[in-house]
Amino acid sequence: MSKRLLPATDGSAYPSGSRLRDEESRRRKALKILAVLRDAVGGELKGLRCLDVGCAAGLISYHLAGDLGQVVGLDPDGAALRLAPRRDNLCLLQGDALCLPFPAGSFDVAICAQVYEHTTDPQRMMAEIHRVLKDDGMCFFSGPNKLFPLEYHYGLLFLHWLPVSWASWILRKTGRGQAYDEKPLTRGQLLRLLRGFSIEDYTVAMLRDPDRFFAREEVPLANIVRRMPAVVWRLLYDLLPNYNWLLRKDRQR
Repeated sequence: MSKRLLPATDGSAYPSGSRLRDEESRRRKALKILAVLRDAVGGELKGLRCLDVGCAAGLISYHLAGDLGQVVGLDPDGAALRLAPRRDNLCLLQGDALCLPFPAGSFDVAICAQVYEHTTDPQRMMAEIHRVLKDDGMCFFSGPNKLFPLEYHYGLLFLHWLPVSWASWILRKTGRGQAYDEKPLTRGQLLRLLRGFSIEDYTVAMLRDPDRFFAREEVPLANIVRRMPAVVWRLLYDLLPNYNWLLRKDRQR
C-alpha cells in the first residue's frame, strides 16, 4: 500500500510485527468479508449499518467502511483504538463485547472475526450480537478449530490441547508470551454456541476458490486444494484449521 494507515509505535499497543498491524493482511481480510456479504445479499452494501466486534486497531473496519453505509468498530483496547485510521462513516468505540452499548435491532450486519476465542464468555457475546442485529440481520463469523493441531495465534503444535498452566509455561520458555488465555472450540462446540443463528458455510467455498474470496494467503497449495473432490472436504471438515460462516438471525430465539 502506498500510504501507511497506522503510525509507528513503541510497541505498547500492538507490536509492529503483529498480524493486527499488518495493513495489507487486514485489507485482504476486509475484502474477504465484503465478498461474503455481497454474495449473501446478492447486491450492494451501501445501505447497511455494520458493527465490527473486536476491531483492534481498526484496519479491517476502515476498509469495510469503504463499501458499507456505516461501520461502528468496538474494542476494549483504548490504546489500539487511538491509533486507528478514520473515515467519515466510521465510528470507533471502546467497549465490552459481552455488554454491547446499543439498543436491540441497531445493525444490519455484524462482524465477529477471530474474536470468540479471546472472550471470557463467548455465549454471552453471541447473544449480544443476536440482540443488536435487526430481524433480517446477518453476521460474518470466523474462528479457529480446536481440533486442528497447530495453534493459530502462536504457531506451536498442540499448544491449545495442553492444560493452561502447561501452555503458559511453554510460552514463557519460548519467549512468545506470559500466559495462554485463548479458548478455541471444536466445530461441535461452535455449533452449540451459534444455535441462535442459521449458518451458511463459506469455508469450503473459500478453499476451492480462494481468489474469489481474496483468501489465497489462507490457502497454501491453492492449485492442489481447489481440485480436491467434495467427499474429501466432508471427511476433513471437522479438522479444518478455521471456519468462515455467514450467520442469519433466528427470529425464534
